[in-house]
Amino acid sequence: MTRARDVANLIGSGNFSSTTFTATAGQTVFTISHTQGFIQVFMNGLLLDETVDYTSNGSAVTLTSGAAAGDEIEVVAYNTFSVGDALNQAAADTRYVNASGDTMTGTLVAGTNLQVGDSSITQQYPNLGYVADFQASSGSQTYISIAEPGASTLGNTGVVIGEDTTSTYITQRGNKPINIATSDTNRIIIDGSGRVTMPSQPYGRARGSVGSTVSHSSGAVINWFTSEVAQGGMSMSNNGRWTVPVSGVYLIHAKAYSYDTRAGHAALGISKNGSPIAYTQCEFDGDVYSGRLDWSIVVNSIYNASANDYFELVTSTDPNPWAWYRGNTNNAFEIYLLG
Repeated sequence: MTRARDVANLIGSGNFSSTTFTATAGQTVFTISHTQGFIQVFMNGLLLDETVDYTSNGSAVTLTSGAAAGDEIEVVAYNTFSVGDALNQAAADTRYVNASGDTMTGTLVAGTNLQVGDSSITQQYPNLGYVADFQASSGSQTYISIAEPGASTLGNTGVVIGEDTTSTYITQRGNKPINIATSDTNRIIIDGSGRVTMPSQPYGRARGSVGSTVSHSSGAVINWFTSEVAQGGMSMSNNGRWTVPVSGVYLIHAKAYSYDTRAGHAALGISKNGSPIAYTQCEFDGDVYSGRLDWSIVVNSIYNASANDYFELVTSTDPNPWAWYRGNTNNAFEIYLLG
């Protein structure tokens, strides 16, 4: 019992509540709801020492020794509150952006956007997810410059993305390639000389698989090819069927080698989804070279296709069947997505 009751009066009246009990002889427990750590207990006006003179549990105060009859026990319960952060001017200045010369970092909150340039310009699509709008407040062009690391001057190196009244620009100011990628894999590469490559463009190349002659029926699908290259999702099955991975326009080149000894005609055709769509035909008049008719028949064409359409090669001959040579260099079946 070391401090005066008047300590509580230093606190504003709206920040605490006071409850007074008149003790019975030997009474130790006084029921009162409070926040632990935020009370003071007085006996007959003298401040009691918590843990020495009493304990509390949020719902009651318990004296270490029983009170005498008529002792006045007053419990002052203080309200809790949070104190706001206090910043000096230097700290506060770091939280605001000056009108010029300052930079910003951080992440835009969902539903907000950053507008750079003329604030009077109306946002055409405010609800479609745009987070940044850029427009020059004067002049005829708007440019965003992304400099390479260590660059001393913006716009001299790195990438410049620009817009004027007639065109849109994406410019690499150095002599470096521009890589356009998905899933961290380069799909379109423009080198410093403007040459464009597409490493993932669907393409397939197959060659003859057997160096021997076969008697092949007219109208039947050629099935003596082996895939050498299949990229971009292109796939070969049945030793002669190319299945395309995506809708587009495809260039097809095919070659087969006639090896018969009789006069007649032989045609090489391209079939799409089982239906012939183009033929190249050769007539043989009996001009025999080394006892047989040796001819390479070539067919080239461009076709529209949908994803999972397939192309095959078919023959049309008279007489039937006809002899064909299946060698590697004499047979080819290639397909390439143009766009």
